[in-house]
Amino acid sequence: MSKSKELSEFDRGSIVGCHFCGKSVHEIADILQKPKSTVSDIIVKWKRRGSETAEKRTGRPKILGERSRRTLKRVVKQNRKSSLVEISQEFQSSSGISVSSRTVRRQLKNLEFHGRAAAHKPNITPQNAMNQLQWCRAHSHRNTDMWKTVLWSDESHFTVWQSDGRVWFWWMPVERFFSDCIVTTVMFGGGSIMVWGCFSWFVLGPLVPVIGNMNSEMYVDILDNAALPTVWQYFGEGPFLFQQDNYSIHTSKLAQTWFDEMGVQKLDWPSQIPDLNTIEHLWDELERRLRSQPNRSSSLQALTSAVMDAWKAIPMVTYQKLVVNFPKRVQAIIHAKGGPTSY
Repeated sequence: MSKSKELSEFDRGSIVGCHFCGKSVHEIADILQKPKSTVSDIIVKWKRRGSETAEKRTGRPKILGERSRRTLKRVVKQNRKSSLVEISQEFQSSSGISVSSRTVRRQLKNLEFHGRAAAHKPNITPQNAMNQLQWCRAHSHRNTDMWKTVLWSDESHFTVWQSDGRVWFWWMPVERFFSDCIVTTVMFGGGSIMVWGCFSWFVLGPLVPVIGNMNSEMYVDILDNAALPTVWQYFGEGPFLFQQDNYSIHTSKLAQTWFDEMGVQKLDWPSQIPDLNTIEHLWDELERRLRSQPNRSSSLQALTSAVMDAWKAIPMVTYQKLVVNFPKRVQAIIHAKGGPTSY
């Protein structure tokens, strides 16, 4: 029910005047056609303050009333792992009230909800920082079109039940260890899978599950059956570079022989340059998609299936943006003198 209109000074004076004439609250309400509660309230205030004038209000009225705040609280508790934008959209859908994400953030703070996640950055030694800086300076002349000729590759692990990193929640201080605010762990691990993947401006390449521990023979098999067909299909005989990190199996004699025999030119890649490893952002995207699923995988088979499906669902705009922004990434590292950046 909407809030009633505030009484005019004339109506307030009429109520007090009728009261002076000995009229009861019921009689005054009938005469003036006002709610009895309103009449009673005016008379009480007049007796207490000696005036029927409405009290002066201070400050800007609250954007969200108590009912709306309760709705927001319910939305957050039902969507603890959602982003601020997603919570704002869900609140608007539930309440019909259009508010900005900034307002929602402010209201969540007032409600004592906290959303925190630690930033994870690999340790960069002074030598690694120097290597990263030198590499970026040597490649700073490359524009986006040149980076479009690179096929990026990497491996990553995904674990059953939980990710290797922290999961982000909205919670109140008293809810820190509530069942829906924690990630359940499995004794003695729970198992994990390794996958190899690749992408370029043109394509999100195949994702290959790795059975057991990766060795040089397995890596060359992946290059033969996954990387090479992707190269032929999307680069043809045109110029291209293959990117890989300096993991020992990547630089093994067997792998190098394969690159030489196939005529595949590698992009020079120094060790420990985490901010340049652009495919890491696809692994993060993959992890976010897995976390957003209502039921986390509880077996290796289910996890493998979920990872494969989530990889295929990554839109083209996501991986193309990584290539477009790569020159900015290089410049950011130069500006940071080889140190950590927002990338």
